[in-house]
Amino acid sequence: MFTPLFTALKARSLSCVKHLIKAGADVMKGVHKCTPLILAANEGLTDFYECLLEAGADPNVPDDSGLLPIEIAAFKNRRKDVEILLPVTSRIPSVHDWSVDWLIAYVKSLSTDEDDPVYKMNLADLKSEASKAYNEKDYPTAVKFYSVAIKNVDSFDATLFSNRSLCFIKMGKGLSALLDAEACRLLLPYWPEGCFRQGSAHMLLQNYEDACDAFLDGLKLDPADAEMEEALKEAMNCLKLSRAMAKLSELSLAQKNIMQQD
Repeated sequence: MFTPLFTALKARSLSCVKHLIKAGADVMKGVHKCTPLILAANEGLTDFYECLLEAGADPNVPDDSGLLPIEIAAFKNRRKDVEILLPVTSRIPSVHDWSVDWLIAYVKSLSTDEDDPVYKMNLADLKSEASKAYNEKDYPTAVKFYSVAIKNVDSFDATLFSNRSLCFIKMGKGLSALLDAEACRLLLPYWPEGCFRQGSAHMLLQNYEDACDAFLDGLKLDPADAEMEEALKEAMNCLKLSRAMAKLSELSLAQKNIMQQD
């Protein structure tokens, strides 16, 4: 789940971020490999860098894709962000000249986005093509369209994260599905579908207790949701079974130890 600091960053509340840091918030703890500094780079939170860096945020920790915060900022052509991060980031060996211009040029040379017509589509067309791909069970293509929509058009549209989460679930990618589901819940806390996506992702990851919590949250928001109720029952059954299996494993290990002692 999101930490209070992560939530404050997503809400773009600089005063709240400063208060949390002053209270001892961990500036390296985010969602999996997405640290607060990486989130700031992705969202273009230029005014937040100073307080994060002063509090000990490490600019040399990459995201899930292996990109450093400065590379993310360069990809998004945020020159001011690159200027701030350059002096505190360890030099990338493949960048010939460690300067803002060279870094941006280097990162852009690795990107083929501008050559892909998908990156020139508007939001309505991206959603339409993503939906078409999903209906054809071409989930990787659907993910691509949703990802472009999130990255280039609207990173605050909860439905995009929900739909991409569903695609990841269909692909068996539980961790990616969970990240999108949690983003969805952050953007629309009172939307039952976000709870359902989160619960489904936890089920895929076999985090049955967390799945129960998510589905229960969804039922609190919509007690008449039959699908949510069935999902909660399934999660509870899986949780009971997993606990029973764990107990059996413990008993078996205990018996083995006793026999060895005898």
